[in-house]
Amino acid sequence: DMPVSIGTDCSGMEAPIQALRSLGVDYRHVFSCDIDAHARATIRANFPHGVLYQDLTQRDNATAPPCDLYVAGFPCQPFSIAGMKQGFGDKHGRGQIFFHVRDYINTQRPKAFILENVKGLRTMQNGVYFDAIMQSLEQLGAYSIYFDILGTHQHGVPHHRNRCYFVGIRKDVDRGDFAFPKPIPCPSLEMFLEPRSRAALGDLPPASQGTARRNVTACLRALKREGSDPTKEPWVMDCDSSEYRAGWNFNVSPCITVCRRHGHWVTNRGRRFYKTEMMRLQGMDPTKFKVAITENQLGRQIGNTMSVNVLERLMCRLLPSAGLVPRNTMLRDRWADGSALRKLAATRCLKFAQRFAGGAARRLTAAGAAAPAA
Repeated sequence: DMPVSIGTDCSGMEAPIQALRSLGVDYRHVFSCDIDAHARATIRANFPHGVLYQDLTQRDNATAPPCDLYVAGFPCQPFSIAGMKQGFGDKHGRGQIFFHVRDYINTQRPKAFILENVKGLRTMQNGVYFDAIMQSLEQLGAYSIYFDILGTHQHGVPHHRNRCYFVGIRKDVDRGDFAFPKPIPCPSLEMFLEPRSRAALGDLPPASQGTARRNVTACLRALKREGSDPTKEPWVMDCDSSEYRAGWNFNVSPCITVCRRHGHWVTNRGRRFYKTEMMRLQGMDPTKFKVAITENQLGRQIGNTMSVNVLERLMCRLLPSAGLVPRNTMLRDRWADGSALRKLAATRCLKFAQRFAGGAARRLTAAGAAAPAA
């Protein structure tokens, strides 16, 4: 049997390839593409075998490599609340990326594709942009188009992250049985956190971070008034939420995004998330990842990436439906049967977490090997 050839645009941390690896599917990495130099450094370190493009808007799709499965998380900022909902008219041109993505699909005709964007795309401008995208995909003519909103917390990981997923299956290979994965129970956040340190790290962010300290203090006071003990219970607080709407989440992470300047505070750990924890909350195994960028850059990439657990459950259904694996192949839904959760929980190690990203950044600085400039 031939391996599944995969190409991605807006590739980031290559969540689609991580999902294929986790499924145990034989694959061939054809190409990646990302405008961000730090993302390309991550791709070179972890997925070096495909062609690496810098700018898909400058690529001639007629000469780009074909692939069986094409995945793109086209920029979400123009369609997000944080990005001020500029849509296709985004001043940075990010809203137009979708049309370059569509052009690749129309030109190279992959057997299947997955496109991802923020939940807000569905309702922005009363659905005008969503309708335009759906109509544009349907006008390709050669594909059966499917759409749903999937939440990371509904697919095996305690992380409130809802995203739009567009799936296309070429009609000449479509077996007609594709369906999006059904929600499964959300596990405890504790299974994704590193063990507690014997040395208390402090109940609050440092005084130098005044905004974060004020917001966390407001949350803690409110929780205590309600009878909770946040030092013993896994509450997660958004350090950027202002006092009048100071937010907290019990036993689940709020959405991890690049725009959260001060991150999230875990009350029963007395600290922010480690990068290893953030990766697990995106369905990733940090022990299988090489860090080739600074800790701050890694945090931004985690906030931008697709959730591997969602993609894995999606691919379980998509690959057989598009004829990308033999008809009698039953791909294991590891998140539904609990094996993925047990494996990820087994990677928890406080010492590893403490040296994971920081150590890599120090090595990069010492070696003068900072990520290449764009």
